[in-house]
Amino acid sequence: MTLTMLIIVALLTLFGGALAYAGDWLGRRLGKQRLSLFGIRPRHTATLITTLTGCLTVALTVLGMTAVNESFRVWITRGDRVLVELRENETRLKELQVRNAKLQAANQQLHAEQARLDAELKRLERAFNKRLVQAQQLETQLKRVSQQLSQSRAQLAQAQWLLHQARRARQQLEDAMQAVRTQIAALEQQQARLRRQNDEFAQQGVALASENAKLDTDNRRLQAQNQQLAAQNRQLAAEREQLETQNSILLGRNVDLRRQLDELERATRELVQLANIRLTPVAVQIGEELGRIVIPVGWSEVRVRQALQDLLHLADRIARERGAAPSPPQTRAVFIPDKRVRLASGEQVQITESESLEAIQQNIRNFGDSVVAVAIALTNTAQGEPVPIELRLYRNRKVFEAGEEIARAVIDCRPERSPLKQVLAFLQTQVRERAIEAGILPRQERAGNPPTVGETAPDTLLQLMEQARQCRTERVWLVVRAAKTTYAGDLLTLKFETLPERSTGRG
Repeated sequence: MTLTMLIIVALLTLFGGALAYAGDWLGRRLGKQRLSLFGIRPRHTATLITTLTGCLTVALTVLGMTAVNESFRVWITRGDRVLVELRENETRLKELQVRNAKLQAANQQLHAEQARLDAELKRLERAFNKRLVQAQQLETQLKRVSQQLSQSRAQLAQAQWLLHQARRARQQLEDAMQAVRTQIAALEQQQARLRRQNDEFAQQGVALASENAKLDTDNRRLQAQNQQLAAQNRQLAAEREQLETQNSILLGRNVDLRRQLDELERATRELVQLANIRLTPVAVQIGEELGRIVIPVGWSEVRVRQALQDLLHLADRIARERGAAPSPPQTRAVFIPDKRVRLASGEQVQITESESLEAIQQNIRNFGDSVVAVAIALTNTAQGEPVPIELRLYRNRKVFEAGEEIARAVIDCRPERSPLKQVLAFLQTQVRERAIEAGILPRQERAGNPPTVGETAPDTLLQLMEQARQCRTERVWLVVRAAKTTYAGDLLTLKFETLPERSTGRG
């Protein structure tokens, strides 16, 4: 029992005693005077007046306590209802305690998930720095390989020139050998003719001996020339074999150089692709939102599938506006990358984009509630390349009712205190944090910028500044309310209310 109730009981006890005493005193006085009202006997008249006096005293006591004490007034007017509300509030308090425990458990899970994501982010940063160092090394290697490629191309051009010279020399040797063969055939024919002439003239005697000796000398000279031509033929044949061997060697070197050239060109393409993230500006960064769509509960499978396609088209349009581009044979600038999943049996299977969309569609049907699907970039993507994304699903629950208060703050209206900066800081800190805590899904439109939960028209801010400028006191309460019923996936629209600083009531 509270102190107020003890005072009320003490006063009622005191008034009851005073009433008993006053009734006894009044009854004795009236009995002595033997008054009679309305023809009633004096004894009954005294009893009636004493009873009415007691009733009047009790009524005046109750009215006086009701007028003076607010707790007594509440107890008299709403005592039973207060007990019922107390029981309901106790039941609701227990439910809120259970819900608070669940929310604390969920909060711990979220903190653990945030720690895991922070560790993953640090790991990705280390990997990015490592890849950056590798990209620098690859860039240096690319320059070195480019120089080697230039040297190889020069060597290849020189080898091709040498091969062309060798082929031309080979053709000249073949022409010379053909001429020698023709000359040898002519000499052989001439030798045969001379032998026939020698046989014919051998019978002519001594007169023709000198001529025969001369012809024999010519014959020996021709034989020497024939042997010399045969030696030249053998030398040309050896040179031809040497040139053919050199030609084979050059052809082998040409094949090796061409293979090295192909490998260098492939390595160059790989190095250019690996160094592309360093050499090309980034169009989309990891974690940026490229679009979202709300899928109400009860939609058919066809409408859900069409909604997911619309989300992909929206993400494709936004990615193209930022500089991304599809890579053949793709038709969109965004894509859901294939995943490799290990089954319970140990077998690894590859999940394609269409299979991922089917799984997402199944998850949406299993939600049993309105769902917000958000397209998030998975990696940093350079301009001119497609963006890998994932579709994240959130329950689209109601966060704020229309007119519900979101936050409030005291604003100093004096011009030298920059009330506009105070309002903007209040919107960017307390209002945003309160909206995110309540369940509004923030929009990470650009990496490095704080996430947004809504937008306020400049006319509204100017009107608010005009109200603050016209306030009669130096400090006012700025109350921010939801302009309409807002769900988790909606943009938060605000309306403002200014109150005097002494006002602390909350609506």
